[in-house]
Amino acid sequence: MPGCFLPPHFLRVLSSTGNRRHSCTSPHFAFLQTVSLLPPSTAISLKRQQAAENRRDAILNGQLRRQIMVLAIPTLTQQFLTFCVGMFDTWLAGQIDAAATTAIGVSAYVGWLAGLLVSTVSIGTTALVARHVGANEPDQANRVLGVSMLVGQLLCVCMAGMLYLTAPLFVSSFQLTGTTQQVALNYLRLDAIGHVLTGATLVGSAALRGAGDMKRPMAVLGAISVLNMLVSVALVYGVGPESTLWFPVTVVGPQGVYGIAGGTVAARLAGGVIMLAVLFRGSEPIRLQPSLLRFDRAIIGRLSHLGRYAGLDSIINWCGQFTFLMIIRRVVVEGVHDDAVFAAHVIGIQVEAITYLPAIAWGSAAATMIGQSMGAKKLKRAYHAGLEATAQCCVLGVLVTIAFFFGSQAIYELMHTDEQVVRVGVPAFQAMSWFQVPLIILLVLRVALQGAGDTRWPMLATVVGIFCLRLPGAWFFGVYLQMGLLGAWTGMFFDIIFRCLLMSWRYLKAQWLRIKV
Repeated sequence: MPGCFLPPHFLRVLSSTGNRRHSCTSPHFAFLQTVSLLPPSTAISLKRQQAAENRRDAILNGQLRRQIMVLAIPTLTQQFLTFCVGMFDTWLAGQIDAAATTAIGVSAYVGWLAGLLVSTVSIGTTALVARHVGANEPDQANRVLGVSMLVGQLLCVCMAGMLYLTAPLFVSSFQLTGTTQQVALNYLRLDAIGHVLTGATLVGSAALRGAGDMKRPMAVLGAISVLNMLVSVALVYGVGPESTLWFPVTVVGPQGVYGIAGGTVAARLAGGVIMLAVLFRGSEPIRLQPSLLRFDRAIIGRLSHLGRYAGLDSIINWCGQFTFLMIIRRVVVEGVHDDAVFAAHVIGIQVEAITYLPAIAWGSAAATMIGQSMGAKKLKRAYHAGLEATAQCCVLGVLVTIAFFFGSQAIYELMHTDEQVVRVGVPAFQAMSWFQVPLIILLVLRVALQGAGDTRWPMLATVVGIFCLRLPGAWFFGVYLQMGLLGAWTGMFFDIIFRCLLMSWRYLKAQWLRIKV
């Protein structure tokens, strides 16, 4: 079994077993026959190593279309469960009041910052792990994991403290007043606590995906998504003899909107602990070893080389989106209260996250295929992987477009009880439906390029798209011309089209195939 991770003496045993007269000529049969003679712990270890080798071989040599789907579907499942959490939280807030929905929206944007900062490490982790696994260098991949985990976790601990302390600044920047201001402030501070272990979850998932293991991240993140929803509903309505969730004794009283934050915090902390347990146990060839949790200048330098543009991209993107949100807050629609416009925007963006589900899933599949193929010097396969992933995902994009356009009224009526929110949101959401396929092309190719180590061009696209198109367009059409939420979203539409065209041009030019990491 060339390229296998097994020790040489086991390879000799397998070879000799396969040549025995009474055995099958299949190498797989010989492997199973040999494993059956070993102690249980050794046999399990060998089976894991063989599974990792089979996974690597399928990624590098299997039928391209099938392998893209095999890699994408577990991530799509995980993304769907995460999306359900966001939708469920927004729905819960909508059953309380518009102030609760506003708090959810502000928290989503602020909490997004922590994930973006960790992405400066996780993007580099995926690219490096994929290259090393593709080149059959598992020891180097594990060194990258150890360093990335340490750096990513330190970033998140610092970020959690910063978000807690600066929560009043974020709230004041949205010009919130009265009850809405207090609810948003308390919600942000509770939410910040949950980011303490975000680094472990995101970096661990990035490393596993780089190695081609999509199922374990799906299992961990899927489990915490379910936990999030269960804990949130229990805390929002309470559990006891007089609560909506009946129980003979009082377990917890109704916490209202703060119960949603409590569910999020519980799920994030549990996710970090579970991911660390999975990594310490190991998923061949990836295993988190305590001895490798140390700073390594060479690896940090490689991560910094990949992450400097990704980090700038993340910060620029967040600043642009945060500014976009403040512009939305200043949009005035005659006869509609301010919270209604903002709530309509929050619901629209939350529902549009459906488009991100397949885009991120197929983009992650392309990034894994591209990284490992480039590590194995299979550049033609790397190039076609991104094109195949984009084509598959665009089919889903057409279905999303149809569902958004014809289902906009039903979606808003389901998500909020305020008629003004529905009236403002439906026309804008119908217009947004026509831009879902360009958005998918942009997202898939962006993630694919980052998986190849090309992080500079996505950053440049973000700078131009957001600061030259999205923000000026949102202010001009939404605030100056007073075209409401649809006017503000017009700037977003220009941004999506521009970045879609630029990412397509960059990918098709194929200069990224020469990038070294």
